[in-house]
Amino acid sequence: MILQNQIKNLRRSLVVASLLAAGTIATTGCQIHHSVSSACKAIPANRLDPSLFDCPREALAPLPFSTLGQVKPDQHIIGPGDTLAVYVFGVFPANEEETPVQQRTQAVNQRYYPPRGSVVGPLTGLPIRVEGNGTIAMPLLGDVSLDGLTMPQAVDKITQAYVAQDVLQDGKERVTVDLLIPRVRRVVVLREDTPSTSVALVPPGAVNEIHRGSGEVIDLPIYENDVLHAMAQTGGLPGTDAARELYVIRNGVGLNPTFMSGGQLQSIVSGGEGGQCNPGVIRIPLAGCPCDGIPFSPEDVILGEGDVVFIPRRNEYFITGGLLPGARIPLPRDQDIDVMEAIAMATGSPGGPLGLSGAAIANGTPGYVREATQVMVLRTLKDGRQINIRCDLDRAITDKKQRIRILPDDVVMLHQKPGVAFFNTFLNYFSGDSLLLSVRDSN
Repeated sequence: MILQNQIKNLRRSLVVASLLAAGTIATTGCQIHHSVSSACKAIPANRLDPSLFDCPREALAPLPFSTLGQVKPDQHIIGPGDTLAVYVFGVFPANEEETPVQQRTQAVNQRYYPPRGSVVGPLTGLPIRVEGNGTIAMPLLGDVSLDGLTMPQAVDKITQAYVAQDVLQDGKERVTVDLLIPRVRRVVVLREDTPSTSVALVPPGAVNEIHRGSGEVIDLPIYENDVLHAMAQTGGLPGTDAARELYVIRNGVGLNPTFMSGGQLQSIVSGGEGGQCNPGVIRIPLAGCPCDGIPFSPEDVILGEGDVVFIPRRNEYFITGGLLPGARIPLPRDQDIDVMEAIAMATGSPGGPLGLSGAAIANGTPGYVREATQVMVLRTLKDGRQINIRCDLDRAITDKKQRIRILPDDVVMLHQKPGVAFFNTFLNYFSGDSLLLSVRDSN
């Protein structure tokens, strides 16, 4: 009698297990169908067109930084805003027995450029400023245009003018013209990278949402009024939290009085990289593919009065999903990462979603005995189209083409292959422990 009761209980357990199996297979079948349909529409990673990838970050070559500056002429060219030291014996200054001497100065700390501070050297003459039309007012001559002349040429012009007026005797004139204070260009530098010199260490997958930029107003003397000197005076090259590019925004040159699209300055730069062409905004990349031409002219790096140099913050992330923890992870600025490295960054371990601790099987159930090895990467192309790329982590161990590079805004989703999903589900629901527990409960 006891044996018959045990047989009946075992039959009941098998019936319950069969019903459970039917429901599980149906559920797993839906998941497998979804996985198969998604995988069928995806492009295998080893068949991708190389044109879908930009130049690798690690292959980018730095810009020759001297191209961000300008070539200084051998002699200063006089222009509006210069302050000159002019001396004409017996005329300027009048009734002066002694030669006037001016002390030419320069800033000790050239953080702010207007020359003042330590003595650099003496000059002969009285200070006189070149007006906006390029002229200076001289006694007995009136306005004399010196715009575009060098110092020796200015001396010759003033001398000839006084000789022509019979003020000075030819061959006995004493005229000197020297540069006392060079003209300057006031520009604004706005930086979105961290201005602090202290370095804060954060985990690789952390997103720094708290950020403070910086801004400075600097006066750059002529022939140093360029992007190179503006960056050197405001912190140097952009940090790792900034993009390897900067923008020059001209003061009132062809700017459309509307808001710029956030994060898409490329759409309005001069050169037509985006949908519009705006001569008032110039993009200057600080790194590029080797042997490529520099996409700006020498005139683009020269800064005028009121120009703005803008260094934007870097916003490059990839998204994780599927069996990976959902996260928005920043990409390294100067190195490339492939799909396997992206999974390691998302989980904190190269062992995949199970990690190295085996937490999924620590509770006594088989869990994911067979790891997930199918990765779907959703990528948006430059023309707005979206493609689905399928990567096989099993093949990626030996096939480098499966280890595709992760680009900004990629969505990386880890899934199980259909056979693996059924195998793991079967072990989870139909392990020996489950049958023994059902028999025990029936008793």
